Amino acid sequence: MKLFNKDSALTGTMITAGTSIGAGMFSIPIVCSGMWFELSIIALLFIWFINYLNALYLLEVNLGFERGDSFDKIVKTLLGDFWNPIFGIGFAFLMAIVLYAYFSAFGNMTSTILGLPTSGASNWLSGSISLIFGLGLAIIVWWSTTLVGKISSILIIGMTITFFLFIGGFSFQVEINKLLDTGGSGYFKYSWASLSYLLTAFAFSTVVPSLYKHYGNKPKVIKKGMLIGSLLAFVVYLLFIFVIFGNISRDEFVPINQSGGNISDLVSALQSGSENQWVNQAIALFSNFAIISSFLGIGLCLFDYVADKFELQDNRKGRFYSALITFLPSGVCSFFFPHGFITAIGYAGLVAALLFIAYFFIARKFRISQRATSYRVPGGNTLLYFFLLANVLVCVCQLLSVLGYLPVW
Repeated sequence: MKLFNKDSALTGTMITAGTSIGAGMFSIPIVCSGMWFELSIIALLFIWFINYLNALYLLEVNLGFERGDSFDKIVKTLLGDFWNPIFGIGFAFLMAIVLYAYFSAFGNMTSTILGLPTSGASNWLSGSISLIFGLGLAIIVWWSTTLVGKISSILIIGMTITFFLFIGGFSFQVEINKLLDTGGSGYFKYSWASLSYLLTAFAFSTVVPSLYKHYGNKPKVIKKGMLIGSLLAFVVYLLFIFVIFGNISRDEFVPINQSGGNISDLVSALQSGSENQWVNQAIALFSNFAIISSFLGIGLCLFDYVADKFELQDNRKGRFYSALITFLPSGVCSFFFPHGFITAIGYAGLVAALLFIAYFFIARKFRISQRATSYRVPGGNTLLYFFLLANVLVCVCQLLSVLGYLPVW
């Protein structure tokens, strides 16, 4: 029996996990450093549940339409023409701000590899490297989607190998007194500011239309693939913070956070506690593979969206204009603000939560319209309104954090 046949949930599992796991996971230990390990697990479970609920509601709605129907058609049918461009702008802005985060992360890691300073008076240097090397990756997307697929396949293999190498190596160095740190105070109060950042880490609900198109009207298989895939991502995140918090003390995160939460600072802090060069090299390679893979993935997604919206042709000239619109704004922002990785992830979480709130209205309107569907999310309106309130909470917490009303470690 073939592993990836139409009745197997393995395809959905891999797509869901692959969409979630990437460079964004490096924001998790940074934003969770205030509440530390035990509360981080609870927060991750809560955010995972919100994302999974969102995917289920989108599945319910998608199954009420034909396979291959675009999200534009669903929005127009349920909410009308007025809301369709608003959704489009929100979706494009979300992808653009995440792309900026990866520009920043890639430039920061490249500066570290080259032995260049990454903060202070060297901001212009970090910004230049972010822009130059990021646009270098953009050329791959401009050249062809096929090339992106080939390079991404190599990167995913590299990510898998190096992840297990560094997790295995650093697991033997975990110090329980660091991992289960209880010597400080005020852990719980740092939980609220982390929610929007964590929301971005489980951004897998966008795969629902693709899975519906692949499997057809098979909600059980689609649900199974999304459940296993998202839980696989959760386990990866759990292993990641287990190793990080077991090797870096809570107090050591203060200077990391104050410098902007750069990935290179986190990696350097982890490497400083290990004398095993192979393990140190593994974490460095993994971080670079993750950043480049995520950059190409989100870049291609936004590139295709831009080409479709502006009706640009799939030739060298058309792809050049698509690449210019896709990458230049985020690249220019990374030049002027080269240390914005964590900040961008937070704003991306805010936009994602706002889109989730909009999905609530789509799901509610769909149920009121009484369109036929082969799947209905259990829990009735009670669970649906819980989903709404949870995302409102995430939005409020992020806004309060931006305004300085929530403590940050």
